[in-house]
Amino acid sequence: MNARERFNRIMRFEPVDRPPLWMVEEVTEGAIRRWIKEGDFPIGMGLGDVFPMDSRDIITLDTGPLPAFVSRKIEENDRWQTTIDAFGFTVRTLKEQSVSPTIYYYLAGSVTDRASWEQLKARYDALDPRRLPRTWGPELWEHLNASAGPVGLRIDWGPGRGAKNGYTFGLERFLEIVIDDPGLVKEMFDFWADFVIAAARPWLEHVRFDFVYFTEDGMGYKNSSLVSPKMYRALWIPALRKVVDFLHSYGVDVIAHYTSGNIRPLIPTLLDIGINLYFPLEAAAGMDARALRREFGRDIRLIGNIARQALMDGPAAVACEIEAKVPPLMAEGGYIPAVDDAIMPDISFESYRCYLELIRNYRL
Repeated sequence: MNARERFNRIMRFEPVDRPPLWMVEEVTEGAIRRWIKEGDFPIGMGLGDVFPMDSRDIITLDTGPLPAFVSRKIEENDRWQTTIDAFGFTVRTLKEQSVSPTIYYYLAGSVTDRASWEQLKARYDALDPRRLPRTWGPELWEHLNASAGPVGLRIDWGPGRGAKNGYTFGLERFLEIVIDDPGLVKEMFDFWADFVIAAARPWLEHVRFDFVYFTEDGMGYKNSSLVSPKMYRALWIPALRKVVDFLHSYGVDVIAHYTSGNIRPLIPTLLDIGINLYFPLEAAAGMDARALRREFGRDIRLIGNIARQALMDGPAAVACEIEAKVPPLMAEGGYIPAVDDAIMPDISFESYRCYLELIRNYRL
């Protein structure tokens, strides 16, 4: 059974030989530096050589502005620098290079009102040939269709990295607009749906995707979602539904939503339109894959939920976490275990190795 067959069998709630080895959040540079310093990680080897994972091919749909904004530094002091990034965002970043992951703050978006949104839309031509890779052609399509690992398409939902920076407005300004001018928000998502469909169509015409996922990181917070289910249903869902129906028309039936934080309030609404896979299910934000399985049964598929805190606490805690979650969830199907957050320097090499070995050696 190869990785592609294993993934698709799990998504169909069919038995498999073992859990897939997946990473849904990064192992940070800071963690690897710590492991090298402590003599655990061999210098000169890559992460995949030391910790091999199951193969996957993830295509990221190019949804950035074209032309991109010119990245440039506009201010700095001893600790911080302020830049304009490729999305036109004003970003303040901590200069200390040993910090991992990078600490940054959005100070402003690239859009402030309807007029500036109309200007930004000119940078989102879905048919611009620069959105396709230089390898575009029959050789690439054949390679992906013959892949031994599952093939996924990533779609960033909303312009400008989505919710993280308020869909190009900056988060505070966006939340004001949601109240003051919901029509503009709806127009923005309607535009985005049409843009995504046009940009994704060439891929779907040539490549057999096993799953597609929307990234909307920042939609979940520690205790709940950024907006209420009622508001999400009114402003977000019509446009999302249009894209999901388009994906269904090409035979894609595993469609996922990614955000850290607590996305639980929005799941029933997303399930209603056919978004049936969720990750990374951040345990520290109250997400519990076992509770979701009890509540939604086989309507829902799940990836993640192995608490980062358990890896911080050491191998014994890792073993307890895996024993509590993996056997019942894998027995029912529709679940892939993965750590729910980034592997940072507060996680030891031994703890991470213990986690991977327990997953690798687990048998149903």
